[in-house]
Amino acid sequence: MLDDTHLNLITQKLLEFGKTIENERLFPTVVPEAEPLVANDPYAFAIAVCLDRGTKAELIWTIPYDIKHALGHLDPQRIIQMSLDDLADMFDKLPRKPRYVNDAPKTIQELTRIVIDECNGDAANLWRDRRAAEVNRTLVSIHGVGPGIANMGVLLIEKAFGIRFSDLDRTRMDIKSDVHTMRVAYRLGVSKEMTEEAAMSATRKMHPEFPGELDAPMWEIGRSWCFASEPNCSECPMSRDCARRID
Repeated sequence: MLDDTHLNLITQKLLEFGKTIENERLFPTVVPEAEPLVANDPYAFAIAVCLDRGTKAELIWTIPYDIKHALGHLDPQRIIQMSLDDLADMFDKLPRKPRYVNDAPKTIQELTRIVIDECNGDAANLWRDRRAAEVNRTLVSIHGVGPGIANMGVLLIEKAFGIRFSDLDRTRMDIKSDVHTMRVAYRLGVSKEMTEEAAMSATRKMHPEFPGELDAPMWEIGRSWCFASEPNCSECPMSRDCARRID
């Protein structure tokens, strides 16, 4: 493992790189028109967050656009009228699907019910004038949404919608370990193995005051340069400090 000096250097470089990531990079999509939808429509954003379980980011952020295209709208007032069978039929016909497609109808139904009953039909009220703990509890209450997804959602809300949660205990906000963050942590030499727990443990040590702040830069590096095969090490912003650089 790296000594503290090298670990601190890597941490600072990741944080500096994270500040350069534009919001639009948070929402990579297959269809260009899908990006502004999730970036500007809180309901579309919430759908993608709640369905994000083991699906490539480019697919998950495009799915709300696919739903809107399939239905001709993305109106929670109309979607709440759909039965689980109606929703299942819709998902079956989508060109792109979440990994757990059988759970998706119930997830969307429960999310939409909260938007209608608790948010007056406006999904932005999921987080507007609310504490982070409340947002987290609401997300976790939705079928299939676990703590990791809820944490990611809160972090994205802050960055993408300009919200600053005063009660957020950032020391407990972990990265959302996925193939990109696990691979980058391992190759940088900050984790001993390429596992979710190893990556989370490493980032807690690197940036104990806010481990989750390392999620976006690590994810972006993994997606843009640190590929599983044939990584583009020469262009990677962490190339000089990578323990496993491939020349």
